[in-house]
Amino acid sequence: MNSEELNIEFLALKDSAYRYAVSLLHDPILAEDATQDLYEKLWRRRLFIRRSGFRSLVMTSIRNICLDMLRERERRRQQESPDPIVATASAEEEEMMQTVKRLIAALPEREREVIHLHDCEGMEYSEIAEIIGSSESAARMACSRARQKIKEELIKVMNYGL
Repeated sequence: MNSEELNIEFLALKDSAYRYAVSLLHDPILAEDATQDLYEKLWRRRLFIRRSGFRSLVMTSIRNICLDMLRERERRRQQESPDPIVATASAEEEEMMQTVKRLIAALPEREREVIHLHDCEGMEYSEIAEIIGSSESAARMACSRARQKIKEELIKVMNYGL
């Protein structure tokens, strides 16, 4: 793939890769860094990249970069004391959105990834399975479990006090 083709293909997927990175890292600044690191790595290897499977390559690569960043963050966190995160909501909708985000963040890693890739990025289960290294049926099942857990927890939250 030449430089022009790489730029065109990467620009088409850049936003998806960034949103996926944000969903994994929970930090827009780190997600920007991860996306930039990915582009730099792809640029250095542009002559060896094929057009077919480019989306899977980008999404798998951003996942691996983010996992490396999370591991590094965990190493640092073990050396420091964690700070409590306080979330405040200004309106009912904002509060519900924060609740859903918190529920998604509390999901196991695999389910969190699959629900993001399918529901937020609109990817097919076959592509998701390739990215996470599992079968298509396992990706479907993980997404189904994630949705069910979120639904059950939302019902609990909404019925609290009744």
